Amino acid sequence: MKESSYFFIYDARCGLCVAFKDWLMERATPGLFEPVSFDDSRIPGILAGKPEREIRESAHVVTPAGQIHSGHFAILAALSVSWWGRILGAILSMSFLDPFLRFTYTCISKHRYRLSCRMLDRSL
Repeated sequence: MKESSYFFIYDARCGLCVAFKDWLMERATPGLFEPVSFDDSRIPGILAGKPEREIRESAHVVTPAGQIHSGHFAILAALSVSWWGRILGAILSMSFLDPFLRFTYTCISKHRYRLSCRMLDRSL
């Protein structure tokens, strides 16, 4: 990993998570993000101090400075590294949207395996 890259930590068994990771990697500057799945042996060192239950609940972005963003904040942090993402992130970061985004992310995260299966079934 380069000194100036971000870790994008995701659930590799979740179709939605993998789809977002793929989407992000296609659009990000090459080498800017290093995708790391929950099952990677480096996770305890990258997310030191976070209990495994919390790690597996949501996506995470770790900045080059070591800041950890989780859940919907991780998605906003991932978007914020490009000019188009900063525009979208600025809109989505409006404080009145936070409860809606938190609720939506939590619902999707809790049901991600069922949603992933439905998404895969429709694509077949």
